[in-house]
Amino acid sequence: MGLFNLFKPARTVLVIDAVSLNESAGLKGKIPPRNQLQMLRRLARFSQREKIEVIAVLSGAPLNKAPAGKKFEEITVLYSKSMEAHAKFLAKTTMSKGAGAVLVSGSAATEKVAGNGVKKMRVSTFRKAFDIGGDGESRGDRASEGGNRPRGNRPPRRRPQKQNKGDSNNGNNNHKKNEQKQDRKPKESSEADAINELIDLVD
Repeated sequence: MGLFNLFKPARTVLVIDAVSLNESAGLKGKIPPRNQLQMLRRLARFSQREKIEVIAVLSGAPLNKAPAGKKFEEITVLYSKSMEAHAKFLAKTTMSKGAGAVLVSGSAATEKVAGNGVKKMRVSTFRKAFDIGGDGESRGDRASEGGNRPRGNRPPRRRPQKQNKGDSNNGNNNHKKNEQKQDRKPKESSEADAINELIDLVD
């Protein structure tokens, strides 16, 4: 993606504040391991797609399937000891990776601790490239999962039931149900149309 050509030709290492990334996807507080693993898998796919080294930094006790300092699929996963130590840990990790490192965070406090000597990218900017993958994860990625499939493109689940109203192709049984619904909300013209359609079907 062109977004990351900004950092080339130097070897780019993205140090991603996974806590901020989860929060931007609507996941806050104590996040279930399943949701955290789904986010890490998405980051791994992103790393493969962009051919960029990724270090994801979570906070708290390491996940069983993603041990601290080990590779999880294509990315390295690290953990700060606590949220209080998270900003300093992110800054230290980014600085240790040299000039090609870019800190990705949504926390102003973290950016301040990192100082001016560290390249930075906001999570909102990062997600413009990250969400393009559209992998359809069901994770509480409401927002992200918001990013992959906009809610506006999905018809509400109840809509098909409403569309059955007056549909002459659904058979006599559906028409009987529709007539019962119309009794509750009388609409003489639509009821007459439905009857005429039934007559046509019988003929």
